[in-house]
Amino acid sequence: MSYPFPPELQQLLHEGLATGNYQSEDEMLLEAVRLLRERDDHLVRFKEKLKTRLERLDRGEGIQLDDDEALRDFFDDIQARGMQRSC
Repeated sequence: MSYPFPPELQQLLHEGLATGNYQSEDEMLLEAVRLLRERDDHLVRFKEKLKTRLERLDRGEGIQLDDDEALRDFFDDIQARGMQRSC
């Protein structure tokens, strides 16, 4: 499919082809569309998780941290548990 791309996109296509990572403009455009779909899917999943978590907060299921020290302790605990899992 031939399409008259704007100069900025033509430049990006030219630069992408020059890297040798793509064999054709079509290959680059297919990869770009695939990445856009992947990003969109990720965004949908993120919004679903965010909605669920906000609903939990609305129900009072969150953790209240009253000051900087409590926040540091909370993150230190998460880090320590993460280190234990990786061992």
